[in-house]
Amino acid sequence: MLESRLATEYYEVKAISVGCDALAIAHDWQPDVILLDIMMPGMDGYEICRMLKAGRSTAHIPVILITGLQNSPDRWRGLSSGADDFMSKPIEYGILLARLRGIIRFKRLMDQWRARDETAAALGFRVERPDDTSIADARVLLIDHLASRAARISAVLASEGMVVVPSGADRDADDSADDDGFDLILISLSLLDGDPLRLVARLRASAATQDTPVLLLAEPDERDTLISALDLGATDCLMLPLDENELLLRASNHIRRKRHHDRLRVDVGSALHMAVIDPLTQLYNRRYVHSYLDRLCADPLAGTFAMLMLDVDRFKAINDRFGHTVGDNVLQGVADTLRTHLRQSDLLARFGGEEFIVIITALDDPGVAITVAEKLRGAIEAMTVAPGVMVTASIGVTIAQAPAVAAELIDLADAALYDAKRNGRNQVMLHGPQYGPSLQRKERPA
Repeated sequence: MLESRLATEYYEVKAISVGCDALAIAHDWQPDVILLDIMMPGMDGYEICRMLKAGRSTAHIPVILITGLQNSPDRWRGLSSGADDFMSKPIEYGILLARLRGIIRFKRLMDQWRARDETAAALGFRVERPDDTSIADARVLLIDHLASRAARISAVLASEGMVVVPSGADRDADDSADDDGFDLILISLSLLDGDPLRLVARLRASAATQDTPVLLLAEPDERDTLISALDLGATDCLMLPLDENELLLRASNHIRRKRHHDRLRVDVGSALHMAVIDPLTQLYNRRYVHSYLDRLCADPLAGTFAMLMLDVDRFKAINDRFGHTVGDNVLQGVADTLRTHLRQSDLLARFGGEEFIVIITALDDPGVAITVAEKLRGAIEAMTVAPGVMVTASIGVTIAQAPAVAAELIDLADAALYDAKRNGRNQVMLHGPQYGPSLQRKERPA
């Protein structure tokens, strides 16, 4: 019956009747969700669920335990085994389908983050670290007008170290959720002074709470409201009367999943940062410059802009005489000096070795680029890195009008830098299609 009903809803369903086959099929087929009966021949559903969650290739697949068992200890055992939800027969198909939609949405989101994380690891941009399975100090927003129930829920969650912030009004709760970072939001569907559906919709529309799990507290006669709330993006539901152990298990599971999600997002963000940021100077790197310049040159609305290519004079001699630590300090000092004298809208990057790139956009007067380059040159000459260390820089400038060809502009700026080096260093030279001699590739002096 369940297979037929799901097929009617256009799910692709594979049904098996032997528990041990579930592990192999889940590994090979990689379903979006597993509906697992508890009473099965051989291994029961609890054991299969634990093994699925322990497997590297199946741990991410959501599991919903479905059973005729009605006792609270059976639900606790199911949720403790790693199940994402526990539903008793007879099945409420409306609630099941709503839960399936929500679980699959979240699973596919997590699949995207896992794929990005694996890509970052393959490129060497991720530091391996274990998941934090602690729920201590987790912040929970509780929205319930019934003071006695709210106090009971708060006591249960606080017993495991969670910090509960109660709120009785949906507008106050909406403001609190936006202002403070919460790991879980509990909402009673029987709010007296607000519309719980509108509140769920607002929470899911807000950037601050769109990824925060929302656990609903529902009375048995609130079935239609519950289904609507789940379809609006609520994460899970807990049917009243309140079962304290089930509340604690569901809340703990959602908090752990959110913290795992947050860790993936931070790791991917860190990996992206590492991919485009030079670790020594904390400036953008060559990879980012090429990407940025390609976009800029292809934008017909970009207007006039300038590229400055800067090279530290006689940097090899500094390294040879004073050592690589002083050489690193020189590069960091140059980066800090450039950063101080440029606008936030200007691109600043380490192009490689002792070379830096500056791109100045929205350039109404091309002469401004020369003025900026001279200011940067003078600021570098005035730097103090270490006793006896004199730092100067040569700068090549080219002016461009979008659309343009990025590779040609880099060559033009490099040619101008060559001229500055050849003519005595510590100076600024302008080069471009309308300025100076035709481009020739030459090996620049140090």
